Amino acid sequence: MTSFPLTDRFTAALVLASQWHAGQYRKVPTGETPVIPYLSHLLGVASIALEYGATEDQAIAALLHDALEDGPANTGQTPAHLREQIAGTFGESVALLVDDATDDTPAPGQPKRPWPARKAGYLTSLHGKNAASLLVSASDKLHNARTILADVSALPADQRAAYFDRFGQGHGGTLQYYRLLSDHYQAAPAAHTQTRLRALLHELDRTITTLEHATGLTSDQTRQLPLLQSAQAPQ
Repeated sequence: MTSFPLTDRFTAALVLASQWHAGQYRKVPTGETPVIPYLSHLLGVASIALEYGATEDQAIAALLHDALEDGPANTGQTPAHLREQIAGTFGESVALLVDDATDDTPAPGQPKRPWPARKAGYLTSLHGKNAASLLVSASDKLHNARTILADVSALPADQRAAYFDRFGQGHGGTLQYYRLLSDHYQAAPAAHTQTRLRALLHELDRTITTLEHATGLTSDQTRQLPLLQSAQAPQ
């Protein structure tokens, strides 16, 4: 009989994620009071990863995927110290998966690098990532895309573009980033090595396409928006 795939390591990661993201909420428009704990996103990402075949290491990385990016601001600890804790508790393989899901590691109290440079750099890095890293990363993006689509679909058509004002890059920048994420995932050599990973990437692309249509854009129109024009996926 096959042993159960999750152990006390996963439980420990869940506790750590809850501690490191305590007091953090999901984004809302300016002037609105946030009510959804950020932990809901981490749980959602881990759930998607497991549904698409994650190992325990990948599921742990899914819970901790934002630790190096958001943890310093929430905990006052440096990214290096947080990473040491991840590697020391769960192993270097988990720490490497978290590295591959991270696009910036600001020190406590410091801002992140400018959004276009961060996102363009992350997009181009996807080509060299292995299947395990792609699964964790794409699970994160699918949970975000599904959340946005659910919120947008509940709005009248003439209010949907304004929904994206909660994101610094607005409607066009947000959708272009997600479209290019899907393109880069599909172009990565490791994306074609595992059946469940291919299924995950197909579902991500389907969700993004539905979101584009819900806000009046085609995929080609989204690709041609100006903000990330230099970060197109290889053909």
